[in-house]
Amino acid sequence: MSAGSVAQRSWRSFIGGRQSHLPRTVGRGRDGYTLRQRFWASFIGLDLPPASLGTVSTPEASVDLRILPSREEARSELPAGRLEPGWFALPPLLDIGGLTAAGGDAVILEVSSPDGGARFLVRRHETVPPEYRLELVLHGVDAARPLVSSVRYATASGSEQVLLVPVMQGRFGRPASLVRLPDFTVDSASAEWTARAPAPVTPSTVWDAATVADSVRAALNEATRDAWRQVRELVSDDLRRAIDGELS
Repeated sequence: MSAGSVAQRSWRSFIGGRQSHLPRTVGRGRDGYTLRQRFWASFIGLDLPPASLGTVSTPEASVDLRILPSREEARSELPAGRLEPGWFALPPLLDIGGLTAAGGDAVILEVSSPDGGARFLVRRHETVPPEYRLELVLHGVDAARPLVSSVRYATASGSEQVLLVPVMQGRFGRPASLVRLPDFTVDSASAEWTARAPAPVTPSTVWDAATVADSVRAALNEATRDAWRQVRELVSDDLRRAIDGELS
């Protein structure tokens, strides 16, 4: 081997170059070694392996590779889902068949809205098949005028159901409403099982007339129907007709 070839090879190795006929190696080791170590390795034609994982110094910054999150950790820090503004996910349900007497009901889920102003309680009524109901109770919220919440879930047939739940202050107790969840099963508490905190009805409020009709029909007590009677005074003529058609 000629001195010229050694010198050329040493210089290429020292500056991190490579021979044109050789494939590029992954991570030729230059960072993390002293000048003397690099010079000697260059002279004898040795490719230094990449430095072991640890603190890698660069002119710009020093990054400790050992503290970088794993792929699983990084994935767990991503949002669990992408929901429309104001909507939040509800937790799954447990099937508790047989825990209540015939004709009775039991609360199988209780969850508060993110702001803590509303509590959502899912009740299982022991009929055949069982019927699921949603009770909405407000805490520390001014409900002198009607507020309307929404709940969304997948039905047993696989379609999406959206219900509007109005609530306002009654003569006694806290503002509360009770509605039936049509075609709801334990499996309905899936990715579509979401809710929206109660909000005031404004002139810009827009709902689908069919959704309004389904929602009024789902009302189970007079307090909820009274809330709909107040809502009808605040909405368009089309929605007012939809409400009247189910209240009559």
